Amino acid sequence: MMRSSHILSILLMLALASVVSAQNPVPCGIVGVDGPADDLEPGTLLVFMVKVTNTSSPEFKWSVSVGTITSGQGTESIVVDSTGLGGQIVTATVELIGAPSGCNSSASTKTRLKPPRPPEGCPFDEYGDIKFEDEKARLDNFAIQILNYPQSSGQLLMFAGQKTFKGEAAYRLNRARSYLMNVRGVESSRIVSMDCGFATELTVLLMVVPPGAKLIECRNYLQIPLSEVKFTKPRPRSNKKRR
Repeated sequence: MMRSSHILSILLMLALASVVSAQNPVPCGIVGVDGPADDLEPGTLLVFMVKVTNTSSPEFKWSVSVGTITSGQGTESIVVDSTGLGGQIVTATVELIGAPSGCNSSASTKTRLKPPRPPEGCPFDEYGDIKFEDEKARLDNFAIQILNYPQSSGQLLMFAGQKTFKGEAAYRLNRARSYLMNVRGVESSRIVSMDCGFATELTVLLMVVPPGAKLIECRNYLQIPLSEVKFTKPRPRSNKKRR
């Protein structure tokens, strides 16, 4: 009697194990893809590796959204050249050729690259005596570039024109700085404004300074001596009432 009860218990345990196994099948095929961490420098060689289980003699086919696969196609890992991909997301997708029925046959992962490092010493933008509405559009693009590159600074260099009113450079610099901070959300600590004196024509230079780089000095070749400057009355401000 006890022997029969023991056998019955074993059969019940096996039946229960079969039910649990059916509810939680052992994964087979591709179970994931490992890739590099985010925010790597563009130009870094990126290594992606597939993880598989319960698959014999697997064969893989890789593809990437951007970049070039330099080695590893057909194997369990690839190397991708990210040169020129600053600020982009690289999506690596792998397919398991001839995956058994019911097994996962594909998977993908993503890696985001840092924006390209701004060139040192080159103006991001340069403009003259334009309307403030037009200047806002230039400052919008400037702010985007600053915010896209963490820890960079935005430097504004202002040359008042040969015909100018007293304090025009300071007025324009404060206006641009206020717009970048209050409208575009750039931290005040990341904005450097410099009054560079006078030039033949009013000139504004917008520079994106990478972290650790020196600030740009005022360009002497643009400057003219104070004796050649003619001061005029300030431009009248609009008297239109805001609605």
